[in-house]
Amino acid sequence: MRMRNDLWQGCGYWQNQFIQQNILSLGYIAWNGYLNAGRGIVACNVMDTIPSSINWEVDTATFHQVFIPQAQVEADLQVLELQPEVVTAVLNATATYDPTQVIVLLVSGNGVVDINLLENLKISPADCYAQVQHRWAEFQSDLTPQRRHS
Repeated sequence: MRMRNDLWQGCGYWQNQFIQQNILSLGYIAWNGYLNAGRGIVACNVMDTIPSSINWEVDTATFHQVFIPQAQVEADLQVLELQPEVVTAVLNATATYDPTQVIVLLVSGNGVVDINLLENLKISPADCYAQVQHRWAEFQSDLTPQRRHS
């Protein structure tokens, strides 16, 4: 699969809104994964088709998220058939990012793979983790912490 750039800045680009809507659970998975396995990426597979008319304030999307430890990232990216330069960039980011302030995130959905280096977050991954733990009842039906083993 090749990454598509045609939705990057168009009205059909839904990934930014998805990330914003789900930042607490994404940050939770990132920090929990880091605490248990070290560096890695959060992979998020959105199972619903996202219409261009989605209203993120009221609509939700079904998704599955998992933490992929650094040792397993290359193999998982190879399965997606990404371009070699994309794989190299993700591997470099995974090896050098600051897990206290940054999340390496792969979002797949609507036939598109989108890879983000989430920086300058308004809330750190550790704070996301703390908030989710504090408010676990709100998240437990949608969030089951998982990680892949190498």
